[in-house]
Amino acid sequence: MTADPAARENRQAITPIHAGAWVAPRPSELPDLRMQMCEQVLKRPHSHEFLMRLLGGSSPLIPTIAGPPEETAAIGVVGSLLMARSEQRRLRQAQLYWVDEDMTSLALAASATPSREPVRARRMPAESGLMLFAHPIGSHDVDLATALTGPWTTAAPDLDELWLTFPVVGVSWSRWSPADLDLDGAPGKIKWSPRTPEGAAPLTPEFDGIWLTFWTTGSKGWDSLPLDLPLAVDKHSGGTLTAVDLVAREAFAGFARLQTYDELVLRFDQPLPDPDPDNGSQWAHVVYTAWQLMGQTGNAQLTESETVPRPRHGHRRDKRANIVGPGAVQLVRVHTRHRPSAQASAEDTAASHGRRAPQWTRRWPVRPYRRNTCLNPRAHAEGGCEHEERVVPAHIKGPADKPLVTSDRVHIWDTPPPPPPPQP
Repeated sequence: MTADPAARENRQAITPIHAGAWVAPRPSELPDLRMQMCEQVLKRPHSHEFLMRLLGGSSPLIPTIAGPPEETAAIGVVGSLLMARSEQRRLRQAQLYWVDEDMTSLALAASATPSREPVRARRMPAESGLMLFAHPIGSHDVDLATALTGPWTTAAPDLDELWLTFPVVGVSWSRWSPADLDLDGAPGKIKWSPRTPEGAAPLTPEFDGIWLTFWTTGSKGWDSLPLDLPLAVDKHSGGTLTAVDLVAREAFAGFARLQTYDELVLRFDQPLPDPDPDNGSQWAHVVYTAWQLMGQTGNAQLTESETVPRPRHGHRRDKRANIVGPGAVQLVRVHTRHRPSAQASAEDTAASHGRRAPQWTRRWPVRPYRRNTCLNPRAHAEGGCEHEERVVPAHIKGPADKPLVTSDRVHIWDTPPPPPPPQP
């Protein structure tokens, strides 16, 4: 989904309403959150969001079907249902990851220089996964007047220049081919075409790649606004709805803690798309960079993980919910050798408002950079080697527990050096 550049430019002069900071659940709570996501993804508003992205032109894939007019007319509904089913299957099979604040910051800092290597299957830490970030990896803005204008409500006056900011805090993924979105009993009947600037061309059955789904907060954040703030007018009763009324409506509708926002399909052996602000193409670079960091080992190791086990009663609950993925959570951190100081982390957190990607300038005063590394130097001269990107933390010099030392001293030659002795 591409943000309107003109709207983004106009928004710079407007102070958005940051509807409460994202507070991530504890790592031990992620399995139960996954269970809730599996239950909710086929219900409204999740399935409705899939449909709106298909009909609104922001979905990464366009479904087409050859058949009677009544089937063709319902393709959006059928396509969104298949996408929701696929997402539920992805979540049920997922390995769970919880990424801490410093690790999120490191991935953001390194991804500011986009990856140029082809997308590789081995970069995925698991075939299917759900990764939750302690800090947002991005955000999207919602115009309040537009969000509150619909079949049942109209926006209250004076909301034309107010925006809500929603953080992007999670991603689910799996290896993917078009067969994963087939109709039951009629494989191949629906053709899926990727949405690209060059137009759409149906995917062949041999397509192999990664499906990414990005998650944002399910609640609109009304409880973070002044509860008596008039926001909308009910079209049926004519009454004014305040923030507290919308909080009650959300509770009645059973909104989940997380909500799908955008999807992206990456083809293996092709480069990542150019990052476009405020949508999946940008967040995919952060996720892929996190995978690269997690995969570095030996002298290049920058991360470490810890397994948070699932209690026995939790395993029983997973089994009843048809969850086949591991119940244990992998807690991903920056390696102790490279972890920033607690003071630097606290200063960055204080400079961030908790709804957008956080500040990382104190934690990583010199941006990490990418280096093209030869994996088989002996075969390099003959061209039989393989290269991959490695992320190098350029600012770390010496022990991690010592401050970064910089110098303003300039050495000046005020006397030319003596000439070399004459050759015999």
